[in-house]
Amino acid sequence: MQKQTQIHGFKKLKLIIILALMSSIAPLSTDMYLPALSHVQQSFQTSPFLTQLSLASFFVAFALGQLIYGPLSDVFGRKIPALMGILFFIISSFFCVIIDNIYAFIALRFFEALGGCAGVVIARAIINDLFEIKEATGIFALMMIFSSLAPMLSPTFGGFLLGYFSWHSIFTTLFALGILLFLMILFGLKESAPKTAEKQICPSEILKKYKIVLNDKTFLTCVICVSFALAAMFAYITGSSFVFTQFFGISEQKFALIFGANALSFVICANINARLVLKFESKKILSKALMIMLLSTIILLVNACLFPNLFLFEFSLLTSIAMLGFIAPNTVTLAMARFKENSGTASAILGTMQFGFAGIISCIVGAINANTPIILALVMFICVLIANGVYFLAKPKI
Repeated sequence: MQKQTQIHGFKKLKLIIILALMSSIAPLSTDMYLPALSHVQQSFQTSPFLTQLSLASFFVAFALGQLIYGPLSDVFGRKIPALMGILFFIISSFFCVIIDNIYAFIALRFFEALGGCAGVVIARAIINDLFEIKEATGIFALMMIFSSLAPMLSPTFGGFLLGYFSWHSIFTTLFALGILLFLMILFGLKESAPKTAEKQICPSEILKKYKIVLNDKTFLTCVICVSFALAAMFAYITGSSFVFTQFFGISEQKFALIFGANALSFVICANINARLVLKFESKKILSKALMIMLLSTIILLVNACLFPNLFLFEFSLLTSIAMLGFIAPNTVTLAMARFKENSGTASAILGTMQFGFAGIISCIVGAINANTPIILALVMFICVLIANGVYFLAKPKI
């Protein structure tokens, strides 16, 4: 096992900022894009389903790609695979600007995610390389705060761009951010992976590592729990734009503000969590947050069924997203702490399951036309109910 070094002050802040941008570059590609969904639909003269499919294809590729980068980063180190992935993201974002076919656009979104996911899976592995469990929980939370600030502001920024330019300007911005991140990784990130004797990929060894990780019941419980909790959030991401702008009839600018407020609630709770984990066990914080999120989705569903009230609907959504500020960092830390030597592989499985569920939920939301409060609330409630059931019934030994 690699000896973990002490990182303090400016070096620690710089590392968190780089890792935060690595983790947020791909989510930015969805959040900044949300206000433009109707514009994309009109531009390509296509259906809402195909427009939403550009989100779903992104989530699917985001899940599958992590299975590639995880083992690669365990063998070749964290830095080179990260640079390769971000370069792929840059090229795909460029072609998203110039393409004029919806099917080609959906494919490019797939490849854009295939590159962007490298940052997410490798950032988690780097934290697991460098920090022990209590500090890692705080770092995960702090990183989520930094990485959530951009998604919190990105719908507003996306709406601003749409006010002056076409939706293509969003992908021009992502192209530029990709170049910035590439340079930050190249010049500002040191290798953190344990040194390996062989620099080659052995399929049997990769499968062996996956088998070891997947046989850990506690790891799987935490991963499945957070995957379903996050699936509820991705259902919200996919369907909320149409619910707020078409059902409740609010403007794109107001929707961007609402989306930002919900993201801010996540940031605040993640910040609180970073302090709470220093005094309380992660599993105690996690259990309470899961129950509160379940209660909020019940209120969301009841409100949607009886009398769709915009204020109560938004309050329930905000509370649900806020609880993820406690659920996500604690489950991720508890899962990753099980495997210090195979951080990349564990991170790959974690990310694949998270965003695999997200892709499935996004497809379901689009396919069943979940553009009304009741259907969106029902999907979110089912996801959170399963997350609670898995965690409390499995009773992981943490």
